[in-house]
Amino acid sequence: MAMPRATLTQSELTRYLKAYRDAGIPVVRSEISRDGKVVIYSTEKQMDEVSNPWDRP
Repeated sequence: MAMPRATLTQSELTRYLKAYRDAGIPVVRSEISRDGKVVIYSTEKQMDEVSNPWDRP
């Protein structure tokens, strides 16, 4: 039986990681699922996680 085609190629993953590097975002780790979904984690906080002084109780 032949091997199934990869849903994500190495060149695509390399392209993603180089884009993060060029943007100056450090990559902590990446997760790739069998269906081709790629999740890249960085140390930077996202904009909606930034504390806002108006959000204090």
